[in-house]
Amino acid sequence: MTDCQLRKLMKSSPDKWQRVLYDEYIAYVYTIAANNLRSCGTAEDIEECVADIFVDIFTALQERPLKDGDLKGIISTIARRTSIDLFRKLSVRNKRNMSIEDMSPCDEPAENNLESDHERSELKKIIFQCVDQLGKPDSSIIIHHYYYGRTSGEIADEFNMTPGSVQKRIQRARKKLKDLLIKAGVDAEW
Repeated sequence: MTDCQLRKLMKSSPDKWQRVLYDEYIAYVYTIAANNLRSCGTAEDIEECVADIFVDIFTALQERPLKDGDLKGIISTIARRTSIDLFRKLSVRNKRNMSIEDMSPCDEPAENNLESDHERSELKKIIFQCVDQLGKPDSSIIIHHYYYGRTSGEIADEFNMTPGSVQKRIQRARKKLKDLLIKAGVDAEW
């Protein structure tokens, strides 16, 4: 869900936007909370924290206007702050002297970093949806070229085209893909 889509939904359907936002970001928020609370909290603590995070998100979005590119940052910031606050409360209650920095995902190996894995997974999903929107044969050519690493000649043989026309299609598809990704909220260097 893009920021623009959320703003429109907030105006058109005040009752529905919270459910749609919740469904879209529950896995992301849960991952952040679980990542910060796994050493000191129970499953119930994590679920309660996720509920508190969404209450804070809904309140924040109603209190101030949403600008383009802010949604995921707002959600991430609120999720981190709320889960870190609960981590501190639980640590005091359990008489633990460990700080949240000691549990930082940055110190963990990449395969254990749930939050960045989730973000990569979401990015891949968006990219594949945008590639699919290119239509045939452009989507297939892009996948063969970038995912499978095939040359223009190999792709040309498979699609009964010349290598030059494959190169031209790749150039055009990249431009279309860039526009689709920007519309989907993926901001990257091209």
